[in-house]
Amino acid sequence: MDQAEMVVVQQSDRPGGPVRVGAVLSRSGGSYQVRWHDDGTEETVKIGGRNQFAPRGSLRHQFLLDLASATTMFDEDPTAMVLRLLREYDSGLTRTKIKEKLNALGLDLDRVRARWRLIDRFLTSSDDVQMTGAGVAATFKWKPPKRRRTELSEQLDVAPTLPMADQQDRATATPAYAVEKGSVEHDVREARQPSGVSPTAEQPESPGSPSEDRTLPATDERQTVVAKAASLPGRLAVATGEDTSRPLPYYLSKPLTVGAQLGRLDDQQLQDLITDLEEPDAAAAGALLLALPRQSAVVGRVTALSHESTTLLLNSAAAEIQVYSEPDPDVITATAALLRQVCKVDNVSTEAISPLITLASIVAAMNQQDAVPVIDGVAVILGRLLPLMSRDERNAVDLDRLVPLVARLPFTRDGGRAALIAAVGKVRVKSVLHDGWWAGATLDDLAICATGVLGAVTSIPEVAARYLHPLVLRELAATESRRRLTFLLGLPGEFVAGLPSDAIVAAFNRVAADDPVVAGWTSALRQEQRVETLRRTAERAAAAAAAADQRAEAAEGRAAALADRCAQLEEALRAEHRETSSLRSAQDRQIQIDVIRSLADLAAEVEELAVEQTSSETVVERVRALVSAQALEPIGQAGQKLTFDPTVHEPIVGVPTIGSAVTVIRPGYHWQPSGEDILIERALVTTT
Repeated sequence: MDQAEMVVVQQSDRPGGPVRVGAVLSRSGGSYQVRWHDDGTEETVKIGGRNQFAPRGSLRHQFLLDLASATTMFDEDPTAMVLRLLREYDSGLTRTKIKEKLNALGLDLDRVRARWRLIDRFLTSSDDVQMTGAGVAATFKWKPPKRRRTELSEQLDVAPTLPMADQQDRATATPAYAVEKGSVEHDVREARQPSGVSPTAEQPESPGSPSEDRTLPATDERQTVVAKAASLPGRLAVATGEDTSRPLPYYLSKPLTVGAQLGRLDDQQLQDLITDLEEPDAAAAGALLLALPRQSAVVGRVTALSHESTTLLLNSAAAEIQVYSEPDPDVITATAALLRQVCKVDNVSTEAISPLITLASIVAAMNQQDAVPVIDGVAVILGRLLPLMSRDERNAVDLDRLVPLVARLPFTRDGGRAALIAAVGKVRVKSVLHDGWWAGATLDDLAICATGVLGAVTSIPEVAARYLHPLVLRELAATESRRRLTFLLGLPGEFVAGLPSDAIVAAFNRVAADDPVVAGWTSALRQEQRVETLRRTAERAAAAAAAADQRAEAAEGRAAALADRCAQLEEALRAEHRETSSLRSAQDRQIQIDVIRSLADLAAEVEELAVEQTSSETVVERVRALVSAQALEPIGQAGQKLTFDPTVHEPIVGVPTIGSAVTVIRPGYHWQPSGEDILIERALVTTT
């Protein structure tokens, strides 16, 4: 099928704002020159955030332009959208992949599940869908009717499909190592028309080509066919066992899979693949052969890649491998091979850090022994690149993702683990305090590494206290030979600075028990130490005596002053006691007067209301107002239904349980003066 043109879709920076679409004119590093269709202006953008790639006319394009309308279309006819999805992914999709693609478009999974039964019946019964396999492994492909493809496209009114099946959502512009310098629009037009393929004619199945097993037999006939193919896409189609060739960006979008397939060819077939290729096909072939999962002399004969091309290749590989939930072992082997080849060159830029981490993390997770040298080489490269990052790049890198990479690497002076830790220490010092960086480290290893690049990290006080000193103390506790004692004495200063002297003395005594030489050292040290100790003790004693005399004289003066002060305080205390007693009597009398006045006010108020024949409700309300003015807070109201609380309720009838229903007979009161809470009277309650 035709290669769709890639466009940039820019979402608005405000809700409900307009969406812009633009054509890619050129690429420089990670930036793209785009001409916007709405006003014809040109702008340099980076993909990510509001700016996304999409094949023109694809479902992804449609959903980016208007998610709400596209979702409504799906609700109205989900099978039509699934059929269109299969047309765009002509390599076929499983049920799981179909759900993943719908989710990636922005459809709510709950809404998809509600319609999945209808979709599933459509997949297994429609004449437009071809099913191969069974169960969860069943793969569904669009099955076009036997008529001209252009007529069918006009009838269905859909855009041509994109052959880069599993890589569509991660596609970017045509990679630089696949085309010559120039307009990307020109490159896309070239990619749309594979050599020898008509866009309007059905491509018949190649005679003798396998329909299921695409493993290449190493035969002379196959070698001849590979050599006869004119362009690289044609040769790759034959080499990978495909019926028809795809555009070159298709193969470059999945370098690991293609590399694994090329690994089944012998050296002669690989040589036929690259023979007489012109640029840019030669550069593209070189990129694909870097993922060859076996040793071959042919790899060294291809064109070396620039650092931009290397970065694009690594990005494509990282995007490809993240598609797999469980990568095939051949793909993992191809990933390790690609990393091994990248480690041999020095033209890797900081833009390659993220894909390097992604690829190396997946290889490291496989726990294969032969992966250790590969991860070690990647760690060396990352150790060189991390300090070169810009501030924005440093903020974007999660350094904790690097910790699992070094878990199985040894500590060697010039190895990847030491280099990576040293680089992390330069970029973000606190990150080297992660315990994972130092897991499995021995004192001997760190002592050797401290003489190299790792010395800048081991000299950090926090690192020494947290990781070096425990190892030294453990070694001191187990030291029983002069050789190990000498090793400890020869450690760099940060290893032993601040260690407790008792541990060192104990190690000397332990070795001295069986080693006469160390015993002599210890004896000499003890005599000198004893004299020094006695001298210091005498000096301290003399100083202490002089200080004691001074303190005694000062104490006598303070004692006399305190005696005078004590007499003055006693007299002041007696006077204050007399005043306090008088004041307390006055306060008690005033309190009594206030209480009687409040009672008198209450009696007068009740009598006044009674004379005026005021209703009982009004009387109660006025009484409550009076008690409230005295900071009294009622506990319930007469006749009110409450749940029993023994702390504030007093039952007069029945034996209620905590939380049972009771009726208030007479309210109680809390007194709350100045923030205090004093229970004056419990409320009387009954269970009846």
